[in-house]
Amino acid sequence: MSSVYNRVRAKVYFLTPEEGGRTRNVDLLHSRSPYILLADVGLGYTEDGFPLRGWARVELEGGPGYIELGVEQTVQVELRYGEGAVVEPGVSFDLAEGPKVVARATVIAVLETVVE
Repeated sequence: MSSVYNRVRAKVYFLTPEEGGRTRNVDLLHSRSPYILLADVGLGYTEDGFPLRGWARVELEGGPGYIELGVEQTVQVELRYGEGAVVEPGVSFDLAEGPKVVARATVIAVLETVVE
């Protein structure tokens, strides 16, 4: 089974605590490690009903150095997942921290694709 790597530009909306999201903004300016999430890009579900997810790394494009909750922002997302998902402009996907969905994203442009 091949692995697919995409770098995309996406509009991402991080959920507020009232919407079930994070309790505080994500500081990317002073972070010692990249912001890694799980991405539900439509690979299906396990027998127990859990979504099969890929790996996602989020980076800001300009902006304040942190991801604000409740505000749609343009970011670059590196996605790595198994074969079977279609990632193209207009496709939406969820971003999660463990089982908790914290953001909704829509692809604006595919910047790079590599199949390994």
